[in-house]
Amino acid sequence: MSFQKKDVLIIEDSVATTILLSEFLKKLGYQNIHTCNTGKAAVQVFGDLVKANKMPIILLDYNLPDMNADVVMTQIFSIRPDTKIVIQTASEKGDESIKDVLRHGAYLYLEKPIRFENLKNTMKVLEEEDKILEDKPVDVQKQIDSHLKSSTRISLARISEYCNVKKEDALQYLHELESENKIVGLGDIKEISCNLCGSVKIGLSFHCPSCNRSNFKHGKLIEHFKCGNVSLENSYKDNICPKCHKEIQAIGVDYRAMENYYICIDCGEKFAEPSNDYLCMRCNNRFKIDQATWTTSEAFRAVNL
Repeated sequence: MSFQKKDVLIIEDSVATTILLSEFLKKLGYQNIHTCNTGKAAVQVFGDLVKANKMPIILLDYNLPDMNADVVMTQIFSIRPDTKIVIQTASEKGDESIKDVLRHGAYLYLEKPIRFENLKNTMKVLEEEDKILEDKPVDVQKQIDSHLKSSTRISLARISEYCNVKKEDALQYLHELESENKIVGLGDIKEISCNLCGSVKIGLSFHCPSCNRSNFKHGKLIEHFKCGNVSLENSYKDNICPKCHKEIQAIGVDYRAMENYYICIDCGEKFAEPSNDYLCMRCNNRFKIDQATWTTSEAFRAVNL
């Protein structure tokens, strides 16, 4: 079976650069080339291509008239999180904005002015990756089965992301399993998702509310009324205060105990609860609960799989 080159979507506001890229890509054998000069138009075109079962490689200029690459990427990844996006930028690689787009899921970046040899090598690598996937297809159904078996409840959104399959395709297979009484539907559930890339692969990160570091200990705190010392219980060896070296004797009279407290090793802050934020496992974005987006999808549980 001959290898079919993918479509290419060029998102670039410079007409001259767009023409040069298009002509060079045609020489490399890419015939289906789409161009846009704004982020808004690009997201629309990309969505239409995905609906037509096409998965284009994207060449994205970092600065566009209406939005930057980060914003465009967020909207594209919300449609297909496995999209390959190559950033074009005049910035040097040390630029924090470029580091951010790479952390947020860009495949790589090419410096402007773009050297055609670099672009050729990039497209070659992308082709080789696609050929490997074609030669060794992943058994998506086995992947879905595995996630169902290892979870007491898993959402369609997670199955789609974990198995890199479109929701409608995953849902079709899940309904087949449901009709065979191998799984049961549990209704819709709402899950936190990343406010940048839309991923539901989210973890909690805990830190000191004062210095935002994660180097803290958990335990019982003792406050010695006489000298004001507050430290972990194990610092009071033989009931001797580590600050004034006096013995503590009667609880409620010369000291008090505070259960389940935390103390930061770095800054010394004492707190009843650590602060937390959410961490996206896909793009490494950190955000607070009030910044989160929410994804609703049907949940399932295996019963005889």
